[in-house]
Amino acid sequence: MHCKICLQSIEKDTTWSTLFDFRERTLCSSCDEQLEKNQGPTCKKCMKRTEEKLCSDCMFWEQHFQEDPLDRNVSIYTYNEFMKETMARFKYRGDYEIVHAWKDPFQRAFNKYFPKESQLLPIPLAESRFSERGFNQAEALARLLEQPLFAGMIRTGQEKQSKKSKWERLTADNPFKLTETSPETIVIIDDIFTTGSTVRFAAQVLKDAGAKSVSSLTLIRS
Repeated sequence: MHCKICLQSIEKDTTWSTLFDFRERTLCSSCDEQLEKNQGPTCKKCMKRTEEKLCSDCMFWEQHFQEDPLDRNVSIYTYNEFMKETMARFKYRGDYEIVHAWKDPFQRAFNKYFPKESQLLPIPLAESRFSERGFNQAEALARLLEQPLFAGMIRTGQEKQSKKSKWERLTADNPFKLTETSPETIVIIDDIFTTGSTVRFAAQVLKDAGAKSVSSLTLIRS
């Protein structure tokens, strides 16, 4: 076995706790330790690190929409320097296999927090971004969960979110629209949750179309 991030060989420790664990390890101990889990205290809705029950971003969205369309967000890791470099390899240098490093934690988070009947919506990429990368990183993450995917949303906006300021993200026009009927229960999948604008715009479109429950599962909380 080889680590999906550093490619070093993984030596499995033989202990009573691992003897009957037949899952394939995807991370070496070194890489696993450098991936920082997103832990409390956090905002109860979006998991931003804060001492307050509701962070300032979520309070903004409550006012912006009158009623926040996103029921909750769950994020697994923080955006530390090791994760930034790993994501750069994954998203921009085409190292697709890295996604399998996160299969177990992604599956555990989904099973813990979300209904099994949920359909998954990977955040759509603009056509220009998809042409540059050759794949949608959100869809790659969603396929780790082996759940039904909802493909009835497209992205009309072309601007990169990473190039926008926080205020520009919070006040941008909605870049999504539906091409199919929305499922009732849906979990939006994306790689990074920053201000929450992307998943909330998608959630707004889904709720307006009749979705009853819209949450998000994201790999990273920035």
